[in-house]
Amino acid sequence: MRPKKHLGQHFLTSLSYARKIAEAVPALPDGHVLEIGPGRGAVSIFLKERFPEFHCVEIDGDAIVNLREKLGKGSYTIHKADVLSFDYGAAGFPLHVVGNLPYSIGALIIKKTLLYGSAVRSFTFMVQREVAERIVSPPHRKSNGFLTIFCQFFALPKILFHIPSGAFFPKPKVDSSVVRMVIDASSNAKLPPDGWGHFFAFVSKSFGMRRKKLSNVIGRDAQGRERCENLLRKLGCGPFSRPEDLGINEWLALYKEWKA
Repeated sequence: MRPKKHLGQHFLTSLSYARKIAEAVPALPDGHVLEIGPGRGAVSIFLKERFPEFHCVEIDGDAIVNLREKLGKGSYTIHKADVLSFDYGAAGFPLHVVGNLPYSIGALIIKKTLLYGSAVRSFTFMVQREVAERIVSPPHRKSNGFLTIFCQFFALPKILFHIPSGAFFPKPKVDSSVVRMVIDASSNAKLPPDGWGHFFAFVSKSFGMRRKKLSNVIGRDAQGRERCENLLRKLGCGPFSRPEDLGINEWLALYKEWKA
C-alpha cells in the first residue's frame, strides 16, 4: 500500500514505537477506545491485543482493506469516514482516543476531540514535535499560543516520548512526539460549556496580535486599557504583559474579571 500525499500519510514502521503508543492509552481492557487514521495498522495490532472491541476511523478505502487483512477476525469496528465529520459517539462514551495525526489537520482534530469535554477521558496523539512543544508550553515563551491555552484548559498535557523521522515511511522532514492528556473532569467547573466559545474567542483574538500588549488588544479606549492594566496587576502578570506571558489560570481569571 503506497502512501497518499493528498492525505498526508506517513506510516509508522517501527513496531517498538507502535507498541509504546498502544500501551500508553490509559484505558481498561473493556473501555471505549477510538483510533484515528490507523493507516497500515502498526498501532492497531497492539490496540487489538489490549482492547479487542476497539474502534477506528479511516478515510482511505485502500487502507481499510489492508487493515482488515492485517487484523483478521475480531470484534473491532472500522468506520470509513473523515474524522473531522465523524461522530465520536459511534465508538461509545466515555472514550479514549489515540492516533497518528496528519500534520495538516492535527490541530483541528485535537480541538474537536477536546470539545467533547468529559465524554472523552483521554487522548494519546502523535503529532509534530513542534506542535507537541506548543501544547505543553509554559508561559513567557514564544511557543505559548492559542493551542497551548486551549489544551491546558481541559487538562495538563504531557509529552511521553519523541519519535525520529526515520521511524516513518515516507520519511517526514520533522520528528514527532507522542502527547497524552487525561481530561480534567472539572472543566465544567472552570467555565460552563456554553461559555467555552466566548472564552476561546477572547484568547484567540488576543493571540492574533501577540506582539502587542494585552491592554492594547483588549482595551478599546484609554479607559479600557487602564482597566485591563489594573486587572493584569491584580493577577500578578504586570501591566505590560503580552498574550504569551499568561498561563491558563491567568487567562481564565482575566476573562472572568473582564466580562464581569
